[in-house]
Amino acid sequence: MIKKDMSMPSEKQVLIYKAIVDLINEGADVNRMKVGEITARAGIGKGTAYEYFTSKEEMVKEALIYNTLTQIETVKEMVINAEDFRAKFMCILNYMEANKGQIKTFLWMMRILGDEMDISALGTDGMACEETMEQLGFLAQLASWFLEFGKAENLFANQNQDHQISALIAQIVHFGFYLHFGGDRDLEEVKDFLYDGFIKQLN
Repeated sequence: MIKKDMSMPSEKQVLIYKAIVDLINEGADVNRMKVGEITARAGIGKGTAYEYFTSKEEMVKEALIYNTLTQIETVKEMVINAEDFRAKFMCILNYMEANKGQIKTFLWMMRILGDEMDISALGTDGMACEETMEQLGFLAQLASWFLEFGKAENLFANQNQDHQISALIAQIVHFGFYLHFGGDRDLEEVKDFLYDGFIKQLN
């Protein structure tokens, strides 16, 4: 199998990632998805896919992580340019709202983080698992980076970083579910409610 670098994926890897993301956002069930279905959508041979991946589960996990990291780079720019912490928090929710067509991939990513998805086949050499955990660890580092903006404004009485990260992720996940399942409240009200709730949890 070809050694991979998720920070610099090959053109064929990206085609596979995009195919998986598109299928998920169109409503495909990840656990029922077939490799042939993925490669047909990507426009490459099934054998070619196995030059890069050991299993469908590995393809899906890496596609979701790659998609998440790609979107994060866009959001980071928005966050950096926002005026204060509240505006930075809203940048995340506004981006999710503007890209709610991709909310299904977000929810599947949350399932990975929650270890709820049956994607345990990660290759015999253990490399896929190590790479995956490294990428997921990056998300925690990113949350810590984001929270530094709030600390700079002295918004948090509770200085427990794990609690801060958990509270942040919880509000983002809640908004993702609201976008997916819908509700009768105005989205701007929901955003304000989530931000206020986040601040209250840390004070």
